[in-house]
Amino acid sequence: MNKLPMLLLGATFAASPCMVLAEEIAKQQVDISDPMAVYTGGAITGGNEGLGGAFQFGMHKGDWGLLGKIEAKKNLDAFRTRLFTPNKNTGTGVFIDAGTDSSIDGITSNYATVGVLQVVPLAKNLRLYAGLTYGKSWEKNDYFQETKIAIAQTYLKYDINKDFYIMLNPQYTYGFDGEETRNFFMEFNFGYHIDATQLVYLETSTENAVVLNYKFKI
Repeated sequence: MNKLPMLLLGATFAASPCMVLAEEIAKQQVDISDPMAVYTGGAITGGNEGLGGAFQFGMHKGDWGLLGKIEAKKNLDAFRTRLFTPNKNTGTGVFIDAGTDSSIDGITSNYATVGVLQVVPLAKNLRLYAGLTYGKSWEKNDYFQETKIAIAQTYLKYDINKDFYIMLNPQYTYGFDGEETRNFFMEFNFGYHIDATQLVYLETSTENAVVLNYKFKI
């Protein structure tokens, strides 16, 4: 297993005890379908690319939140970790992402990025989340060149009513050197809130993935 996401997750949780005495664990009501939501919980996923799951730990201090998250996909052949710190007053969040994917035999692709995400309310039930990240991608055995990348992405979320929502997540990846990366990708989610702490949603993408997700808050 590639060590990159595990090292990042370890750093996230190693830093947490230093903050716990001054923190309030995130117990308040949150919308767990919100891309910037900070809470403790997890997810179970299954689809045409295999099974997966996620666990995350969230806490709040004043206007700031801290989220540490690890995800597994493709029957545990792909992992992703995230450290995310949003500010509820400004609607701005800063994050570090890292991931590895060995689902293709003989190839282990990796990436590490840092980015910013900003929420822009457009209407009562419509929100835009605009993000920009910068980092690099590489292959463990040098089958592909190391490449500096930038990713522009948005989440457009519409709450149909208090139970149902839809969300589009288009993103474009541009490579500055190494591999000539020019990649457009988009996800579409249709979700249902079982209650305030449980959510199910169907996710499809331009890469022909179809995934059923169950998400929960502890």
